Formats: sequence, C-alpha cells, structure tokens
Amino acid sequence: MAITVRAAATIVAVGALAAGPAWVPSAHAAPTRLDGLFSITPGSCAGGTVTGSYFRMILPAGTTAGPFLANGDSSCSDKTITPLAPGSAGGLRSGGFQPQPAAAFDAGGNALSGSVTQPVKFYGVGFATATNPVDPQTRRPAALPVLYNDNGDITGDLSAFGVTWNKQVFNQGAPKPGGGMPGKTSPVRGKYNPQTGDYAIEWTSQIVDGPFNNFTGLWRLTGRTTATGSGAAPGRPGAPAAPGAPGAPAAPGAPGAPGAPGAPVTVTAAPPVVNNAITVAQTNRGFWQSTGGIAILLAVVALASALLTNADRLFSRRRSPAVVRSADVFDD
Repeated sequence: MAITVRAAATIVAVGALAAGPAWVPSAHAAPTRLDGLFSITPGSCAGGTVTGSYFRMILPAGTTAGPFLANGDSSCSDKTITPLAPGSAGGLRSGGFQPQPAAAFDAGGNALSGSVTQPVKFYGVGFATATNPVDPQTRRPAALPVLYNDNGDITGDLSAFGVTWNKQVFNQGAPKPGGGMPGKTSPVRGKYNPQTGDYAIEWTSQIVDGPFNNFTGLWRLTGRTTATGSGAAPGRPGAPAAPGAPGAPAAPGAPGAPGAPGAPVTVTAAPPVVNNAITVAQTNRGFWQSTGGIAILLAVVALASALLTNADRLFSRRRSPAVVRSADVFDD
C-alpha cells in the first residue's frame, strides 16, 4: 500500500518519540535580573589603546562618532577621553542605590560623591557619579538601578545615574527619570560572560536644561561582576533563575548529557566574547595646542551656555582625528 506524505511524517515523528531523548536547541530564556556589584576596571590610554572605563562628552551637533569636547585634565593623549576609576564601593551596584552625600560639593565645587567612581578632574573641577532615588536635577523619583542578562546581552535601567560637578547636577541616566529618551539618549547595552563575570556596558544620555543643555555624555563601564540572577525581568515570562556562587557560571545541562526520561536535552551556546579594549589614533598635538585658548575659556566660564555653543561650532569645523565608533565597542 502506498504511504502518503502525511502518514510518513507521522511515522517519523512517532519513531523519534519512541527513541527517547533527542537534541534540540535551547529556547530563548527570559532576561534575568542581576543583583550585585559591577566592579569597574580603571580606564587606561597606554600605547594609544583605550581599555577599561571612560567618559566622553558629545558636542550638541555631534554623534557617537564625534565631535567630542576635550578635557584638558585628561591623562590620555586624546583629551576627549576621560578615564574613570572605581569608587569606594568598587563600582556600580545593580539592585541598590548609591546616593550622593547631603553635602555634595566642597568649597571649590569639587564633587564629594565617591561610591561608584572616584572624582576626576574636568576643567580643573572634580566630577563624580552617583545613583539617587530622587534625581537632584529633575526632582523626579528614579527607578532602582538594575541590569539584566539576556543570553549574554546586557540591558537595564540606569535612570538614577547622575553627575555632580562645579556645584551643578546633571542627570546622565538612560532612560531619564520617568522613562523618557530625549535627543541622543540611548538605552543601556552591553555584553556579559556568565562564566567569568566579565561585562562591558555603554549608554549615552543627553543633558536637558542648564549650562550644558543638549550636550550628551557617552559612558562606558567595563569590569567583572559577582552579581547573581534574582529572577526574570518584570513583565516578562520565565521562572526565576537559581542564584549561584559569586562569579560562578550558570548551570546549564552539559552538551549531550541525558536528561530526565522523555525530556529533551538542552544545549547552551558558548558565552559571548566581551571586548574590553578599543584602539584610537594618536591625537595630533598641534590641534590641541591650537585650541588651548578655548580650553582655558571653558574652564573659566564653563557655566555659560552661549560660550559652550561657540565651542560646539569650533569643534564642528575642526574635528579630532581620534574618533572611536560606538559600533566598535561591542564587536565580538
């Protein structure tokens, strides 16, 4: 008797079930919230290669490829890159606030926050970062800082992230308190290796109002985390993941290992590669020497938005050759 195509398919399916466990690709798990400290690797510019954590400020007319505002106090040959170092807590905490102190500045306007990152000079005045339950600039409640692991990709809410500098406060979160994404503000994105704990995240946050209105901060933090999974992301399906030892890998079934009778074997992909280094061209020294007057001017009148707009026009005409494409940051 002839066997129809449908009947043949049925026979094959029944035979496969009777044969017992079979290999199937793992389903895409729901993003898992990571609670704990994301330690920060200090930024370095040795040999023209930028590694670790850093900050750049994009001029109002710029993009993530530049032009950027130079910081005369930067230790890098490319003065548009300001290296960051871990603060007293060692880095950024997911699942908890790290607020600025009640007295946020000294008499000279230097920031006194120091939990997330160490204060670092920006035009002669120290700036620092913090995560506050109520954003000091907008006076709006901010969400709890949280980062999620989505199969090796990091997403998150850092709306509470802010900067203190020269007796000024600037929200530098993504999204902004309340969930907005104005201008060049972009979501937190990055890579995470659950086996080693290595991570790298990046986001941009446009300043709204104040003397730096429409300037945008580009933030990159890298390091290693001991955060553990505390459950699926809010509003997304999936059972909570069992937390493991700090820095220990998740416990997927080994490839090819038998599972429970009748259950498929799950095979997980290799952990993602986390790229913690980028290479930039050496800065033309003559360029910075020729714009030294602008740097001094900005240091004296950093709070005058009209002069900052003039700086934007100047840098738009004369871009630094040291350009780092944001797309390069997370190349596997």
